[in-house]
Amino acid sequence: MMTCRKSPILPFPRGRFLSSLLALSLVLLPVARGQGSGSPAETRAQADRLTAEAAVDSARDQFAAAYQTLESLVVELEDDHALLTTSTSSATHRNNLVVAMADSLDAARSRLTALEARSGRRPSRGARAKVLAEVFADSVASASTVDQRMASWVAARVADALSGLGSLDAANSEDVQRAVSGLFVMDESWFLFWNRSFHVDLPEARAWASAQQAYEKAGLALDRLRRPERYGPRGEVAPPGMVVVPGGHYDLGPGAGYKRSIQRVLLRHFALDRREVTQREFKTFVDALPLSERKDMLPRNWRVDRLGLAEHPEGRANHPVVFVSWNQAASYAAWVGKRLPTENEWEAAAAGTAGRAYPWGEVWRTQQCNGAGAADDTLPVESFPHSASSSGCFDMAGNVWEWTSTLEDESDVTALPDGPVNVIIRGGSFRDARDRLTTHYRWIAPGHATFAHQLYDRPIGFRCAADL
Repeated sequence: MMTCRKSPILPFPRGRFLSSLLALSLVLLPVARGQGSGSPAETRAQADRLTAEAAVDSARDQFAAAYQTLESLVVELEDDHALLTTSTSSATHRNNLVVAMADSLDAARSRLTALEARSGRRPSRGARAKVLAEVFADSVASASTVDQRMASWVAARVADALSGLGSLDAANSEDVQRAVSGLFVMDESWFLFWNRSFHVDLPEARAWASAQQAYEKAGLALDRLRRPERYGPRGEVAPPGMVVVPGGHYDLGPGAGYKRSIQRVLLRHFALDRREVTQREFKTFVDALPLSERKDMLPRNWRVDRLGLAEHPEGRANHPVVFVSWNQAASYAAWVGKRLPTENEWEAAAAGTAGRAYPWGEVWRTQQCNGAGAADDTLPVESFPHSASSSGCFDMAGNVWEWTSTLEDESDVTALPDGPVNVIIRGGSFRDARDRLTTHYRWIAPGHATFAHQLYDRPIGFRCAADL
């Protein structure tokens, strides 16, 4: 008699649980169904999103149904597992299976002999396992005192174990008994048993896995339509916290400030941090260094406490790190497996293929960035969520200047040369007027020992880039 009770949390097949949560996080959020109308391209894009949303709805329903089927099975078969492992009659139930399979060994040997005669060679292990599984399935179907799915699983696993023997000629009931006993671990709970091995051979589990994959695929397709900045031209996914800046031809400039003429450049697609590196993130980097190296990586106004840990100004954890030298910025980028962006990459991400004057468009708007008198100091990153560039990057105007990997002579470097050298900085800061907050404004800063002298007070931070 099956007991009716609510199951604990369903143990998912190993390796699937986290990816399932990812899929759920993508598509179980309320769907923002836009009402927009506009150009034919916008209309087509809206129709594509609606189609993708419908596909997600359908995949979600199928996933939920497969989940419910599998969860019901977990509850349903728990008692049968107990019959074979922990009940007072477990030995009897297991013995019924052993006897049924041992009695069918002769039939299996006859089939294998016939198979060898037809093919002219000894059957492979896979062939032996298949024949044994088929013969055992017929025998346990009539002799089993547990659910047929549990009995069939035992028969298939015993068949696989016996197929590894050098020969079945001497196989007997003791071999079957050892194989059955090896399937169950002493004091192992039903849920651990389910996750360890049992679910693998169930068609319901395979159906659940297939529905889960379809759900993720539908969610990914919808996410690509909603957030194209996260994906490269061949479907590459941006690393966490980054966006993909499309490759192609960009008309950059003409540069204001430290001027340069308009340039047409061809860039490969790359990833760029969606925001500036924060003081919390930079502290993590400094604290991970050997104690002897930490002081060299401290930005101005930071210190090391008595435990050797870095301390940034209080209350600024989510503000951009500021007053960092080029070497400090490049060292952090290398530590996280990234690099500093070139000047051309920075401008392409800020201005887009349309060459916008400001990250958000062609027209200056007050309170769109931390500059031109908006605040007297840095603000937390992403304080202006509606001012992202077309590539999806925030704070590319104002807050703090940002280092690039381009020198004054427009050469791109991975390390600074010896001697006096100036590096291009971009973006302006909270101290700058609007003419320095455009996507084309560029300036220079000394690359070496930038902040060795306290009179040098330009607030410079950075964001990282990565190749795809």
